[in-house]
Amino acid sequence: MKNEQYNKHIFTILVFFAVAVLVVALKFTAAVTLPLTVALLVSCATYPLVKKINQKLKLPWIMSTLIVAILILVLIIILMSIIGTSISTILSQYSKYESKLMNIYSIFADKLNFNIDSDKSLFENLWSSFRIRDFLQKAAFNVSGNVISLIRNLSIIILFSVFLLLEMKNGREKVNAMFKNSYQSKVVKILNKTISKTVRYISIKSLISLATGILVFLVVLPIGLDFAVLWGFFAFIMNFIPTFGSIFSVGITTLFSLIQFYPSAWQTIYVLVLTTSINMILGNIVEPRIEGENLGISPFIILVGLTFFSWMWGFVGMILAVPMIVIVKILCENISFLHPIAIMLGNKPGEVEKELSKEEETESEEN
Repeated sequence: MKNEQYNKHIFTILVFFAVAVLVVALKFTAAVTLPLTVALLVSCATYPLVKKINQKLKLPWIMSTLIVAILILVLIIILMSIIGTSISTILSQYSKYESKLMNIYSIFADKLNFNIDSDKSLFENLWSSFRIRDFLQKAAFNVSGNVISLIRNLSIIILFSVFLLLEMKNGREKVNAMFKNSYQSKVVKILNKTISKTVRYISIKSLISLATGILVFLVVLPIGLDFAVLWGFFAFIMNFIPTFGSIFSVGITTLFSLIQFYPSAWQTIYVLVLTTSINMILGNIVEPRIEGENLGISPFIILVGLTFFSWMWGFVGMILAVPMIVIVKILCENISFLHPIAIMLGNKPGEVEKELSKEEETESEEN
């Protein structure tokens, strides 16, 4: 008995150190692991579409895969063109906001005792007050580097996704060949559950995010807020980050409305109230109802996951946080010695225990 407990403690310590090493490895190999992880999620999300094209249109699997890859590429090009057009439009109309930004800066400069020269532009005042030359040089260097990195990563993600989807055609046969024992059905079950839940989460999140973006666009358009398409697109992207993304999106849109309509205040209040309402109604009422069954993840764990994945993989990590936690929870639910972790990740212990008992009953029936 003592030897069993000792071995259990040793095993737990080894698992802890293995996870720690894995985390460090993922952090320092992000150039490879991040695109691969995104490609895995994209493959899981698009696998049902490839399968449907293959079965309905009677096309070869490779043709179905290439059609989906082309659709993804077209979508990326559309999104990049929206971003590029919006940025160029903002830069071309900067002079329109120069005087308003200068007035707002004057208010803060008076309050905080900053130097201000009314004969100089806002940029020149900021340059002399905060010495932002080094910051701007670093920012310009980082932006150019990030653009090159983004193009490279997108190319790698599409390439990985295509080959992963091609591999998925024979996935069941490979699992059967790899696990010719009692673990075979469990591995297939874990894979199916992981794919179905990942597809469900990404599909619903994409639908809600798209609805959020469209509604934000329609709300800010009547009052004449500039770059309405950009704010709708920004709301769409940021909605993929639970809670904090919506807060940031509402905050930036409201701040811009303050700059554009200053000193008038009712437009800013209008934008703040309606964009907040859209995010709260869609995120807290509509999304849970469409989802049907809750993901069952603790809000605190989601917060920790957002912090952890943003540290490990930056902004993209924050978008990937919830799908990754869902996958970890599914794995822990199906491996007996990891059940305590599944309970810890869950929102309500009672519901997680019911789910675990169902899994155990299913296993005993299969055996």
